[in-house]
Amino acid sequence: MAKNLVSKSLFLVCVLLSSAVVSAQEWIMPTPFSDRNQPTQIAYQFAEDVQAFTDGEVNIQVKSNGHALPHLAIPGAVMAGKVVIGEFLLGLLDKQNSVFQHDMIPFLANNYDDAQLLWQASKADTQYQLHKLGLHYLYVVPWTPYSVFSVRRIDTVADFDGLPIRAFNQTVTTLIQSLGASPVKIPLKDVKSAFEQGKLEGRFASLSVGEDSQIWDYAPYLNDLRIWIPKEIVVMNKRAYDQLDEKTKAAIDKASIKAERNGWIETKERVETDLASLKDGGIVYNQPSSSLLRELERINQRMTKAWVEQDEKQNGGIYRAYREAQRQSQTTH
Repeated sequence: MAKNLVSKSLFLVCVLLSSAVVSAQEWIMPTPFSDRNQPTQIAYQFAEDVQAFTDGEVNIQVKSNGHALPHLAIPGAVMAGKVVIGEFLLGLLDKQNSVFQHDMIPFLANNYDDAQLLWQASKADTQYQLHKLGLHYLYVVPWTPYSVFSVRRIDTVADFDGLPIRAFNQTVTTLIQSLGASPVKIPLKDVKSAFEQGKLEGRFASLSVGEDSQIWDYAPYLNDLRIWIPKEIVVMNKRAYDQLDEKTKAAIDKASIKAERNGWIETKERVETDLASLKDGGIVYNQPSSSLLRELERINQRMTKAWVEQDEKQNGGIYRAYREAQRQSQTTH
């Protein structure tokens, strides 16, 4: 009898353990950039928080630096459910709907206060369009400001003439063409070799990516235009999210709120340290001329107008809400 009780107890323990293993969810999370970049570091912390907040029921394995999927392939993979969760530049979706173009219109929001106001103004419409694509929004992390790294000094808009610059979405392609430069599509992993082969001579990149990739070795000039502050977005396949129980959803939402809050705070703190590291590495630092800034402002006005006119209700509403938030912020301060 005792032997039978022990056997039954062991059987029940094995069943319980087996059930726990089956119920635990293991997700691969592809991210495009290396471990030293702030969005990737936030992703690792997010994965730890999800595991803790779900009591180990959801385990996320972050695959950084494009090791799981190339950057441009991540949005489609999450939409199709090939991966449950992924991170990518929000602006990569700019062909899906014009709302996503707001993230990379030059000078629309090129400081952190304005970038946050723009995100708050655009967030609801962005989430709505993400849902239509089968994506569930979790959080965003801003980059340090994007500037132009190049093989030569850029003082005026004429210096962009014919310059081959990496283009990675339609909005950036439009900007490159507006500058008189030549857009070139090169995969992220091939950027350095493209510079070495002369296929690229310029690149829009954040200060963090420039510092991390030791960009001074192949594009030694930093033309510190600070054109925009784009966002990395983390999304889930919407169907996968909707199938989760309410407790798990709440835990993931809690981790997402923490990730986004920390992302805005910590990335802003990295601007000066990244800039110092670039200079220590040997970058040739160049402040933009007033004439170049004026030309960029004219491009901003044209691109903003074109963006609003694509969808007056949606994009126009975002733009007016953003400008009103700016006005109120200036009045408050």
